[in-house]
Amino acid sequence: MENHVKIIIDKLDASEINKIKQYVANLRQLIGSDLSLTILDPRYKGDYNQLINNYEQLTVDFPDVQIDSFYVSQYLKSERRDNVNKFTTDYIGDQKFTVEKKDGQRLFMQNGEVRIAIITNQAGKVTAVDFAKPGQKRPHQRVSVNSSGNIQVLRHFDEKTHLPALDEYLDTDLNTQMLVHFDERGLRADYQLVGWDEPVVYSEVDLYDQWFDRVIKSDDYVINLNRHYDVLFEHKHDVTKVFLMQ
Repeated sequence: MENHVKIIIDKLDASEINKIKQYVANLRQLIGSDLSLTILDPRYKGDYNQLINNYEQLTVDFPDVQIDSFYVSQYLKSERRDNVNKFTTDYIGDQKFTVEKKDGQRLFMQNGEVRIAIITNQAGKVTAVDFAKPGQKRPHQRVSVNSSGNIQVLRHFDEKTHLPALDEYLDTDLNTQMLVHFDERGLRADYQLVGWDEPVVYSEVDLYDQWFDRVIKSDDYVINLNRHYDVLFEHKHDVTKVFLMQ
């Protein structure tokens, strides 16, 4: 019978891949060679394409492994690119703006005020867009944009304190997959995987626990290389099948 092995990572550089291969080789000696391997990646990147490119390279170096990314699996719902254009167009609606350039950035002006600021990097790629309400100098919304021109996070700001109030993690079709609320100090307060219809939780550990409950079965073997999550396996998983590694 095929044994399923789930490997929770904290990084995925060349030395870590070699370490994973050694752990898997040792595990094969214990339980046999009939294994299916899945790497579980809880890391967030400001550009998901960095992760996707890493995964594509990994399938060359380590062809018999699958990768399940917490963030990419929620984000990648279609082949759509440049969805920031649709979001911005929908925001503009039938409003009238003049467009100016300043310090290499495009500014959508209305009555002498900056209402939309297109923020680009040195290569001219859009990395973020700020949206301000009339009469306000600071944005009430900001979207972070990856190298595919897609929005990863839509951030809402408190209009009095200007601190973060809510982050919406969007997929390629601009649907909200996860909500993160902030407290009055601008610190993360709670999390909800709305795309998976999960209840609100109040820590990142509990958030990833909801994911692990979905992707790790009770009879799976677990190699945990991310010590932040050791606590999740203390009671509810067969300890003879859990390997907590440095």
